[in-house]
Amino acid sequence: MKIPSVKINEAVMQPPVNPQLEAFANEIKRQVPKFETIDDVYEERLKRIKSLRTIGRCLDKREHLKLAIKLENCWFGGPCGSAACPECFRRHRLEMIGEVLSLCKKRKYWRGLTLIFYQDALSDSQLLQWQPDTLIARLRRWLNECGFSGMVIGGFEMDYHTDIKKWMPHFHLIIPNDKQAIKRLRIRMNNKKNMNTRKNVVNRPMLVSKLKKPIRQVSYRFKAIWWRVESIQYDDYHIQGSRERKRKRWTKKYRLLRKQYVDSLIKLDSIGISGLTFMYKVRKYGDHLILK
Repeated sequence: MKIPSVKINEAVMQPPVNPQLEAFANEIKRQVPKFETIDDVYEERLKRIKSLRTIGRCLDKREHLKLAIKLENCWFGGPCGSAACPECFRRHRLEMIGEVLSLCKKRKYWRGLTLIFYQDALSDSQLLQWQPDTLIARLRRWLNECGFSGMVIGGFEMDYHTDIKKWMPHFHLIIPNDKQAIKRLRIRMNNKKNMNTRKNVVNRPMLVSKLKKPIRQVSYRFKAIWWRVESIQYDDYHIQGSRERKRKRWTKKYRLLRKQYVDSLIKLDSIGISGLTFMYKVRKYGDHLILK
């Protein structure tokens, strides 16, 4: 059945300004210049609405148009609460950054952690049917078995890697600085299935870092835009000091192409803000975090 054309509202509302949150956002922006402003997320919402409608009409996808209308009507009577809404997610992001920073004041007791699950990579055709529940449950079980007794918190993301043409699930987390628990988790992440997925590429599924710049590192844990990752592999050599070294492979992130972009929005909306926020030994009560 042909999807009817629905005209975009002439005035898409912006959310009311929360002075306290905006003061905090300005503080973050001084240390993280690319942190999004109110105007940035409003413009991003307009782009998302336009892309969802364009693809929805071209491919007769009703769910795309439904999400476009949902984003368009955000703040008409209240926030839409969708993880695909950059304005709703920004509010959540600011709340989470503030709460996590207040719980991690003693930096030496905490670490930043990135976990990449190469073995769970998905093709384009699998993305919209897949849900992260099983993966999240596995990570939660591993944290418990590895002996993490304190708060672990952060975000779940997916990026599309063009070299293997797959979506890569990963987590950016804040964890307790428990050396033995971290060591046991590294053993789990370095299992054979997770290490041997890409020919001639060494997988690095786990990265632990000190909290040297807390605002920058904590804000990075809570994002709701997925990227296209381009890999560049050098085959030549260069001179470093007195030695000849092979150039390393490196990656760069770009915005997703339109079809994948709107699919990522559908997926974000499906998972939800709470599903994208990983919490272990901590829970959210209103706009506050409470340790278990």
